[in-house]
Amino acid sequence: MLRLSRRELLGVMVGAGLAACAPARPGPEPGVRETGPRRSGVLNIGQDFGPQGLDPTRNIAWASTNVMELIYTGLLRWNKNMEIEPDLAVSWENPDPTTYIFRLRQGVKFHNGKPFTAEDVKFTIERIKDPATGSPYQTVYEPVEAVEVVDPYTVRFRLKRPYAPLLRYLGTIPHGAMVPRDPAAVASLDSKPVGTGPFVFEVHVVDQHVRLRRNPDYYEEGLPYLDGVVFKLLGDETSIIAALRSRSVDMAWLKDPKVAQNVARTTPGLISVPGVSSRYIPIFFKLTEKPFNDVRVRRALSLALNRKQIVGTVLGGYGSVGTFLPPSQLAGYKGDGSDLPYYQQDVPRARQLLAEAGYGGGLKIPEFKIVAANQLDVQCAQLMKEQWAAAGIDVTLNPMEVGTILRDWNGGNYLMAMVGTVWAPDPDAEVDRFSSKSPFGRNMGINDPKLDELIEAGRSELDPTRRVAIYRQIQQYVLEQVYTIVPYTYPLRWELI
Repeated sequence: MLRLSRRELLGVMVGAGLAACAPARPGPEPGVRETGPRRSGVLNIGQDFGPQGLDPTRNIAWASTNVMELIYTGLLRWNKNMEIEPDLAVSWENPDPTTYIFRLRQGVKFHNGKPFTAEDVKFTIERIKDPATGSPYQTVYEPVEAVEVVDPYTVRFRLKRPYAPLLRYLGTIPHGAMVPRDPAAVASLDSKPVGTGPFVFEVHVVDQHVRLRRNPDYYEEGLPYLDGVVFKLLGDETSIIAALRSRSVDMAWLKDPKVAQNVARTTPGLISVPGVSSRYIPIFFKLTEKPFNDVRVRRALSLALNRKQIVGTVLGGYGSVGTFLPPSQLAGYKGDGSDLPYYQQDVPRARQLLAEAGYGGGLKIPEFKIVAANQLDVQCAQLMKEQWAAAGIDVTLNPMEVGTILRDWNGGNYLMAMVGTVWAPDPDAEVDRFSSKSPFGRNMGINDPKLDELIEAGRSELDPTRRVAIYRQIQQYVLEQVYTIVPYTYPLRWELI
């Protein structure tokens, strides 16, 4: 991922690197040299598949988030140094550990023309917290006791207890995306999103494109420079590569680092820009179902894997052994796995654990759900299947369509499943899945009071150093219990520009 502020993304980058997407226009006067960004043009982005929905309160798919980030904004945002700064809020104060007061920008309009006020902030957070909404971010805002409208441009958050991740969540789309307090608009956000961001949604033609146009009322003066952005939905990497080489798209990203490097080397004018190592592919189990209700089985699965071989074979070395706290995260793991429990391959020990669990004659796992559209995930699953077989574990792979597997993933409709995820605004988002209080944790069947206590400690600790220590303790404990298996981490996308 490119670490650019929104101003840089919509301004300087456009002027410097995207002249190819701008329509023809008269040149400068003789002897006059144009400098700086130029307004106009449509940026064409090549993407594999389209959004699963565009209501930020209810959708977590990356293909959705990628579009939503241009449509919605939040009270805060991340700058290029990955620091939180004001956005829809112009300032905030924290008079005590359980109170935050935000002063809002005045004159901001939603894309439907309605003004943005403190009432919309209150509505947005309460909608996320409402169980009837079914938001995956419900537990993110559980510590918020109340959101109070002080006046039209001042809003107060009252917390049940100190909550360290709050500002990071409010600064991240979709977690903190503001939506209008308008029943008609909210009812159709999935297909007709309405935000306050730099681009206005025009149309989503399934399997063809998503088209956005410049927001003439955007509150950052002079931005955006582009007239529009089009996400061309090209289906597979072969089509994306062809579009890059023909210049029918201005930029795109590939999932396979080996392919991205080759395309950049063999295509004049293209550069390959790897992001930070932020993607990981956790395997989760239905912990209330056999055989995964026995920790010995889960430990055997972990011990049967040779993670370094997986990194070398699948990623060509462009990744690393990892955990559910990726290197880009606060407290993220950057080691080689030698200090992590059940990470070093030990097939004899794996067989011994299976025998102790009652599977001395071998274990059959009839269902391992994976994302069919991501070939790296498929290759990884195939290699793991081979490694598990050496330990007497026969795993049946079940490649699935993205939308279907995401519904099963979030609803707990799986025996064993693997879905890639990426950097989150705070390590709390990574560990929340293991909380018995979260919808995901309940659906997974986890019930671990000790872990719940550690997760709460991480949320309430405001000192960064002490927080890091807590999350490292959580990491060790989760891997000791093998509540998840993570084969590797690597950059989410390799951008080609």
